[in-house]
Amino acid sequence: MPSPHTLIAFAKTVLALFIVLDPLGILPILVGLRSRMDPGEARHVAYKVVGGGTILLLFFTATGTWVLRFFGVTIDDLRIGGGLLLLIISLRMVIEGRIGPGQEQDYRAAVVPLISPLLVGPGAITASVVFAGMHGIALTSLAVLTAMLLCLGVFMTTSFIHRLLGDSGTDLVTRIMGILVATIAVSYMRAGFIEVIRASGGG
Repeated sequence: MPSPHTLIAFAKTVLALFIVLDPLGILPILVGLRSRMDPGEARHVAYKVVGGGTILLLFFTATGTWVLRFFGVTIDDLRIGGGLLLLIISLRMVIEGRIGPGQEQDYRAAVVPLISPLLVGPGAITASVVFAGMHGIALTSLAVLTAMLLCLGVFMTTSFIHRLLGDSGTDLVTRIMGILVATIAVSYMRAGFIEVIRASGGG
């Protein structure tokens, strides 16, 4: 039986990962997509986002950042590249009220950016690597699985929220979230550029 110290470390790791993953921040985007899909497709998107995010986060938990270093990529590069991708997505959300290039492909275009950098961003990757170093790969991997299951539970509420808001309310939420996603994108890129300049001795 795990010791109380292990259980406390596990609970803290799950809570920290859940906060960093921030499923509530992604929820309005999923609600916006829900208006263009039937319930089966909405569940499918939620499963794909959580499944893809779980695989990605477990990968970095097990390997650390050596793969990134192998390709000469840093966490700051991820911040800048992910921020640029999010900025493009946010402009489409604000102007067109959707993520993808066409309604019939909307949810397919949304899956990858929803997985990363929106769900599994630089913060979540860094957190998983740090926790693996502190508590071990096994405990951190179990914490990742638990946090992702909690995220899935949050994502399963999209149908209820869509019924509550209706199509017009959902479209408004999507456009407002586009503005918020743009601010997140800018903050990602700003943090990445600051760290790159600092690392190069420019600040």
